[in-house]
Amino acid sequence: MNRFFNIAVGAAGLLYVLNDTYFRIMVNLYVHQGFPEKQAEKIANSSDIFIIIIFLAIAIVAFGVLALISNLILFYQRPFFIKVCLNVITMLMPFIYVKNGWFLLYEGIFCGLFATYLISLKKIDAKKSNLTEKVQKIR
Repeated sequence: MNRFFNIAVGAAGLLYVLNDTYFRIMVNLYVHQGFPEKQAEKIANSSDIFIIIIFLAIAIVAFGVLALISNLILFYQRPFFIKVCLNVITMLMPFIYVKNGWFLLYEGIFCGLFATYLISLKKIDAKKSNLTEKVQKIR
């Protein structure tokens, strides 16, 4: 269950980053065409992308709290620090939104942590499968 919550937090965070990037691109395209920024945001929001971002923010917080509690209970599992950092960074993402390069860096750090977590899961699964094969050969 712990793995499910962590992957759900990461997937919801990744969707949040993609939707936020899409919204920023749409606003920048409308501003480039000559619309004022407030009107460009209103036009870009007409596709109801902002509602999706709010829903994703709620899902991130809900899954994030469950994942964080699960990670703190199972603190002895291997990538503990990565999991806790991933959950905290993801849960804070909707609340510290600003329109500058620092938030893009924050989103990049999130994507890097999520990729690191997935790679560590793959390595753990590979070690488990190798161990299972060795045990079966001994029998």
